[in-house]
Amino acid sequence: MPPHPGLSLVAAALCIAAVPAFATESLRSQASLIAALEAGRAVAVSVDLSRCTAEAGTASSQSRGGVRIDAYRLTADGTLAFSDTQFIAASSDGKPFQQFQRYQVGADNRVRLTTYMYDLPSLQQRGPLLAYQCAIDQGIRFHAH
Repeated sequence: MPPHPGLSLVAAALCIAAVPAFATESLRSQASLIAALEAGRAVAVSVDLSRCTAEAGTASSQSRGGVRIDAYRLTADGTLAFSDTQFIAASSDGKPFQQFQRYQVGADNRVRLTTYMYDLPSLQQRGPLLAYQCAIDQGIRFHAH
């Protein structure tokens, strides 16, 4: 006996209704990013430093990567700030280090990304501060889930 045609329609409708729950939304402004965070949405960040401008004293980079925003802060001047830290098991010289990255998103949709690196276990700063200027959708993208 063939399955009831109504069951197939119900199953299809449930699948279609579930799709928006898994969809991601590109956040194209600081305002939409703040709104998503304040609504409790999970926000992922993807960075392509080759599309950002290195500040004076910082070499350009082809590095790409991503993080999720776990915590954030809105400052009195309207800047949205968040950070990330990563343990790097072995760099090009074979030594482990800790990397700290700070992101500052301005109302003009420009993002300043700074990176500090420290040798382990001494916590001596490893090289100079690295700093890049990016813009939303130009070197850095935000996606709400």
